[in-house]
Amino acid sequence: MKMEYSVGPGMRTAMKEYWKLPEEEKELLVRKAADVAHQTESLYGNCVQSVLNGLYEAFPDMGITPEMIKGGFGLAGGCCISLKGTCGALSGAAFAISLFYGRPIDDFAGYYDDCQALIRTVMDAFEEKYGGVLCHEVLTRNLGAPYDWKTEDGFKEYNDHDGTPHDAEVVAFCTEMVARMLVDGKLQYGEDLRPDVEDPYYKSPNTLKKIAAREERIRARKQQ
Repeated sequence: MKMEYSVGPGMRTAMKEYWKLPEEEKELLVRKAADVAHQTESLYGNCVQSVLNGLYEAFPDMGITPEMIKGGFGLAGGCCISLKGTCGALSGAAFAISLFYGRPIDDFAGYYDDCQALIRTVMDAFEEKYGGVLCHEVLTRNLGAPYDWKTEDGFKEYNDHDGTPHDAEVVAFCTEMVARMLVDGKLQYGEDLRPDVEDPYYKSPNTLKKIAAREERIRARKQQ
């Protein structure tokens, strides 16, 4: 069974209700997503694209498109492979989650920080496992130093310390977290659906008005 959802103004598609599948099928999908992501990173590199490709192959109707995967290219390696920014695998996971609960173009004034709260649960698990969220922090944790593979000496050290297998493991970790959210029903499309997560962020009076307005819209739709 599939449920219809919106992917933008005037655009609709349908996604299978993965959370209703037998547990064995769920596990196979999770493993497929993680394995494809691991293989993509191992063969071609680019942690953002690898995460998105793993999800795309395992859950082709979740909303990820080839254009989105292309668009993630420049975010890899802490943005433009600078090693300075957020790990691309984590960025890819955040991107995928935002497809479900992020702020849409037709509601820029709305409140959607509960999406950030859900992403933060992934970030917290990531930070606990790898000792940080920045690309150079993850490299240091895994390889002993943030070897810059764009230089001749760094390239040698990166490969001598099995950089690619380590990066592929990070990619698989992030992909698996998102895939499990999908099969557990934590990522669902629907105009009235918001993530089931504790929202820790401060809410100003204006923000509270936005939340109240959204709840009122939901009530009005239910009454129609």
